[in-house]
Order: sequence, then C-alpha cells, then structure tokens
Amino acid sequence: MSSPGGTNDCIFETPTQVVHSRKRIHDSVTNLRSHKRRRVSMASIDLGRDLDVGATPGGGAHVLDTADRFISNRPKIFLPLNITPRTKRISKQFGLVDDRVLHFKDDTDVLRSTYRDETTMSLLRRSASSLFSTPPPLRPTSVTENLNKRRHCLMVLDSPGVPSDQEAYPITWSCRNLISVACKNDIYYQNLDNKSVSHLCTTLLPGKIGVIQWGQKGNENYLALGMSSGTVQMWDAGTGGRGVAVHTWFAKKEGAAKCLSWNQDVLAIGMEGGEITLTDVRCPQETTAFAKHRDRVLGLQWSPDGNYLASGDKDGIVHLWDRRAGKSLLDSSQPVSRIRHKGGVKALAWCPWKPELLATGSAAPEGKIKIWNISSMTNHSPEPIQTIPLNTSVLSLHWSPHCKELLSTHGSSFKPLLSPRDRTSSVTPNKLTFTKTPLTNSITVHEYPSCKRLMTLTNAHSGQVTHSCLGPSGESIFTVSPREEAIKMWQVWSRRAPAPKRESAFDKYTIR
Repeated sequence: MSSPGGTNDCIFETPTQVVHSRKRIHDSVTNLRSHKRRRVSMASIDLGRDLDVGATPGGGAHVLDTADRFISNRPKIFLPLNITPRTKRISKQFGLVDDRVLHFKDDTDVLRSTYRDETTMSLLRRSASSLFSTPPPLRPTSVTENLNKRRHCLMVLDSPGVPSDQEAYPITWSCRNLISVACKNDIYYQNLDNKSVSHLCTTLLPGKIGVIQWGQKGNENYLALGMSSGTVQMWDAGTGGRGVAVHTWFAKKEGAAKCLSWNQDVLAIGMEGGEITLTDVRCPQETTAFAKHRDRVLGLQWSPDGNYLASGDKDGIVHLWDRRAGKSLLDSSQPVSRIRHKGGVKALAWCPWKPELLATGSAAPEGKIKIWNISSMTNHSPEPIQTIPLNTSVLSLHWSPHCKELLSTHGSSFKPLLSPRDRTSSVTPNKLTFTKTPLTNSITVHEYPSCKRLMTLTNAHSGQVTHSCLGPSGESIFTVSPREEAIKMWQVWSRRAPAPKRESAFDKYTIR
C-alpha cells in the first residue's frame, strides 16, 4: 500500500504459494514440529548481531543499557566456565570468575562517550551514583587546606650563633606575639606585630645559654634562661628595649639547666643530674625538688589545667607528677611498669581539647610517637593507646588547638635495630645505621585518632629541626635549624570560622 503523499510507510508481503515440506529444520526457532532440541553453546551466539537489539534508523546497532541500578549488570558474553568442578577450579586460578553474585559495573561513562543521546534510565543511574561518590568535606582548619597547599614559609629570621645542641631550646614565642632567639650569650626578640627588633640582654654568667622560655599570662614580660653551668636567670622585658635581671638561681649541684616550663607563677627547671626544681617567682627563695630521674631531664611540659607535669629524660623514662600531691602518678608500693621509650624523650605535648591525652616522642634508636591516656592509666601496666613508628628522631611535638591533628619535627632517620631472634652472625648488634628518608629533617602532621600522615614537608630545613614553638593563636609555628642558623615561620592551621549568630526576637523588638 502507498500513502497519499506518495511515500511507502509500510509494505506487507503476502505469500503467493505455500509449500509444505516434511524436512525438519533444527536450527529454526519457529519449528513447532521439532521434538528434540539441538545442543548449542552459548558462547557462539551473538545476540546483538542476530536480534539487532536497539537498531538505529541509520543502520548502526545501538545497544541501550536499561539495567536497573538495583540489579547487577551481567557480562555481555557469558562463558560457562563454572559448569564443572574442574573448569571452575581452573577459571578461579586464572582469575576468570569470582564467587561474588552481585558484580555491578557502571557503564554510564562508556555509553556517554559513545552515544550522545542518553536515555532517562542512564541519567537516573548517573545522578544516583553521584550521591555515593561525594567528595570529602573541606576542613579549613586542617593542615591539608593550609601548609599542604602553600609549602613555603612566611618569614625567615637570621640567628647566627644559635646553639647547635640537639637538646637545646633556643627559641620561644610569647603570648604578646614576641619571638625570642638565643645567639651565644645574647638574647634578641622581635615584635611580630610591628616587626621591631630589640636586644634583651647579654649574660655575664659562666657557660652558654641552652634554654629560654617566656612566661605565661600574668608573667608575660618575664623571660627565663638556663645556662650550661646550671644557673637560671629571670629577666623583665618591660614594654620594650633592654631588659632588667630580676632574679638568679644558682645550681646546687654541677650540671646544666636543660629545660624550663612555666605554669602561671611556678617555674619548673629540669637539670642535667636528673633533678626537677619548682620555684614560685613570688617567693623565689623557696624551691621544691623532685629526684626520680637517673639521667638528665630533656623535656618538661605542664598540662593545660596546671595540675600535672610530664618529664622525660635521656634514658627514655617519662614521669607524671601530681602538683597537688607532690609525687609521681606511678608511685606505688608494688613494682610498676614505667612509661618508657628506647630513646631519649625530649618531645612532650598535652592535648588542649582533651587534657588527659599526652604525646611523647623519642629520638634514636627508637624514633616513635606514643599517645597516652592518663585517666585510664594504671600503675601496673601503663600502655599507650596509639603508637606511630617513624624510625626518625622526634625532637618536638605540638597538638593543634583547632583540629584533631598532631605536628612533629624530626632529625636524622635510621634503620630499625633487629630483634635478637632476627640477628645473625653477620649483623653487628646494637649498631645503628643512619639513612635518608622522606621524614629526615622534616615537619610532619598526623591525624588523630587514625594516626594517618596528612603532610610531610621534606625541604623545611637542610639540617635537623631541633626545636619548634607554637604561636599564641595556635595557627603558626617557628622552627629552628642550627645548621642553617635561621628560624622560619610556617602557617600550619587556621582558626575555625565563628558560628553564625542566631537572630533573636529581642534583636528585632525593644520593650518600652
């Protein structure tokens, strides 16, 4: 039939002669008289070619994938590889089949690149898959959005004559935003608000300056310094210019003053002989001494509430002192397993947003960071809740006050010592082999509690990062490297944006 317009819309062909044949055609799917079906391999059938599924008007075969997103897609060619135990075993060995029943494969991207016209089902599938592949939320306070993106320092200050000792504390940052540096027997400080540099003092005491520390609020104008001869001196910086010596404590025993830590009006002093002295600056003549360490004290750190003092020594022993009781938390009449590392502990840090957490870091030959919870600690078996093996000397630690992250600065790296069962006659026992790794002389930030390494700044300094101090805002740090004779400022974190203020009815209306 022809349409009135002259075009053939459809053509019906009528058979002119019907021929009856008794010959059976076994391959025909319309042979209704066949009682026995021929066995055909499914691998030899191409359904797309024989059935011409989804043929386009242009003649090309357009196969539309209309699978539902809740039903797994089957392969286009199904090979019966698991019909017998032998073939199933062989196919598993070569990875040609697996035991998963639901094996979904999203071909949306392939269809979109092959065909421009998209069906409604494919659009729904793509929109549904985007819901499950959302990018991780941005954390503006994290190091990943700050130092990890801008890997350069904000400021570099020359510090000629800075102490080369790995155990020294040559820089300190006050709550008035003053950064102070010890250079031989002189102390300089810079006001970071107006960039003015001042010379605080020149000590005439015997020995060299090994540690300096600004006071806290209420004593923010005071700076304490410790000499290699054991003498400790306190200076008043005032409003600017040269300082004035306020008080001097002379060591009762031979040995250097190794570390200092302020707690309001109380100054803790760690000595080379293992003693810890507490001095109230309001009554400087009265002192309290603790003697538990057998080796020199390398680190002191007060807890945020000021009730506990953590101390670490060269032998790797860490003590927790209760200021109110005047004794160590691990004191007991029974033998105790003390908090200890296999290397010297200089790095100590209390968590500001969870005060019961204490992070300790050790130097060679261990090079680990351990996190302790003092509220759940027992005298008999103190165990860390987290351990981060680094095989690199940990020289300073800082918790972020704005997010759950921990920063560490490092020195030299080394290969871990073999255990006694792993040692052979060809390996010299207790011999440390130093090597270079990405953590060598780096600044590293770890996430808590996963302990995942978020950032490693390898090229921070060309030498060991012996010490670092956190700024009063909790966003930036200063690091020092005696090899470079320079200190650098880095912005590691940022403050959390203030929450929007909820509008109240009292803001709109007033009562007359």
